[in-house]
Amino acid sequence: MTPQEEIQISEWNAEYTDNTQLRLILTADKRSAELREFCDALSRLAPKIRIVKEKEEWAELPAIQVGTGLRFHAVPSGTELAPFLESLNILASKSEQIPAHIREYLDKIEMPAMLRMYVSGQCPFCPAALRQLLPLISANDFIRLSVIDAFLFPETAQADNIQSVPTLLLEEHFRWTGAVQTEELLKIIITRNPADIGAESMAQMITEGNAFCLSDMMLEKQSIFPAFIELLTHEQFSVRLGAMAAMEEIAAQNISLAGDIVEPLLAQFQKQNNQIRGDILHILGESAGIDIVPKLKQISEGQYDDDIREAAQEAIEKIEKREV
Repeated sequence: MTPQEEIQISEWNAEYTDNTQLRLILTADKRSAELREFCDALSRLAPKIRIVKEKEEWAELPAIQVGTGLRFHAVPSGTELAPFLESLNILASKSEQIPAHIREYLDKIEMPAMLRMYVSGQCPFCPAALRQLLPLISANDFIRLSVIDAFLFPETAQADNIQSVPTLLLEEHFRWTGAVQTEELLKIIITRNPADIGAESMAQMITEGNAFCLSDMMLEKQSIFPAFIELLTHEQFSVRLGAMAAMEEIAAQNISLAGDIVEPLLAQFQKQNNQIRGDILHILGESAGIDIVPKLKQISEGQYDDDIREAAQEAIEKIEKREV
């Protein structure tokens, strides 16, 4: 942190009237240390900011969490320091003025929208792009934003095919480079196909207690959403458990639709650890038809741990009982 940035934070703190808690999410990634160093300096220069440090071993990138809707996978510095501090103001006051026609769009959003914005601390255009989104996140809990420093996490930027900053991504299907029209963004969020919802958005629904809303959406569309398979094999047990509950609900109401998950799950079976394998077998028992029993018998008689063989046999018994 430069002396100028320290002065900028101290001056901001002098006018800040609230006490705010931020989460510093630490992972196994070595760049966690850079975010920790920034947060230590921030709490020293701005005593009204309390930093809670948490470890999330399953998370891919370390982050600074602001409220529930904003994550900085970045060290806010250079041109990005001011928007970061402004986000704390918006979080504290909730008083950002939003035009009535934008508010109408926000009120129509009924499913999560996970946004990712790639930025750089040297980019002169990134702050304006970020400032445009901050009021939307504050006004609607469905909208979540991850701000990613493309130079601090170049492998993530490469995976998302980022060529310049700022670049904004909505799920896996929409992207904007440079300026973004707020109305256009909100229209797409409202009208997109629910089947295009990404795994991260579905995981958000589950962790916020809306697993059955997710199952209702798939039942209504008569489709197992492509990214849903990722949740049934998710490393985080609470996410996986919610996805299993959603899958059980689908099986209870439409066993034919539930059968669409069988082959994708079997394709994942050998890649997973025993805990996830057991959960896969449980779902197969709830969802599969009699034609899958020979494959389950191979597992029940194969070179697996006793728990896995027993789970496969239980799945077979459930299927055969249902088929009688």
